[in-house]
Amino acid sequence: MWIGILLAAVCGGLFLCATPRVEGPLQGWRGTVLGLMVLLLAVWQTQAGGLGLATSTALVLGVAMLVLPCLSWWQAARRRTAKAAAR
Repeated sequence: MWIGILLAAVCGGLFLCATPRVEGPLQGWRGTVLGLMVLLLAVWQTQAGGLGLATSTALVLGVAMLVLPCLSWWQAARRRTAKAAAR
């Protein structure tokens, strides 16, 4: 089950990489498709851990939704620091 939770955290990171404000190779549909695949894998792993389908889906989506703003804040703070250093 812990592997599913870690995969859900990775899924949140991949969805963040798919947003327009992040530049990189995973921007756009590539990051979204990869994030959805990792999301499905995370649901499958948590369900294999003994939870039901609805419970594992809710757990994975909850973890992904919690990780997404945390990673977004971390990335914004990193950008602010880089901008201040460039001045």
